[in-house]
Amino acid sequence: MMARDDGKCFFWALLGLLLVCTGLVFAALSNPGRFSPDVHNDKYIDFFAGSGLLMTVVGVGLFVTAASRTTNSMPPRIIRNVNLGIGLGLTLQMAGLFLPGSLQLHDLAGTIMVIASLPLFVWGAMNYAMGKGQSKWFGLAGLLGLIGLVGLMLLPSRGEEESQAATEP
Repeated sequence: MMARDDGKCFFWALLGLLLVCTGLVFAALSNPGRFSPDVHNDKYIDFFAGSGLLMTVVGVGLFVTAASRTTNSMPPRIIRNVNLGIGLGLTLQMAGLFLPGSLQLHDLAGTIMVIASLPLFVWGAMNYAMGKGQSKWFGLAGLLGLIGLVGLMLLPSRGEEESQAATEP
């Protein structure tokens, strides 16, 4: 029964990841910095930008929901750390990808935001690995972003006594 639930979570997480990637491609195709005087082209630009943002938001929502279902047996402190690290890391990454184009900020600002998100995301991923009873070093998969988090979701959860031993310093 537990493996079946893990399979469902993995499916929804993978679907969320696919939507995020497709959304980011659509957003990149919109190229909001190049609005043309042709109204017909502006409709395509708006379509790609809007659908890209919508797919990305829905994808992240599906992914986070699936990931949160795998944290039910974790201690509240670990769950809080996972939510803070991964949530703030994802927020900074999304802001770094979307805000520079929409606010006419320099691309360097977006790059700085994405780089700043990495320590938070990895910290959240390390807590996620510890919450599953694995070594915290598996959390370095967080350097791969959502793809690394999918990998962490595939790790088996250890028993409660093994999990506590792995989380102790």
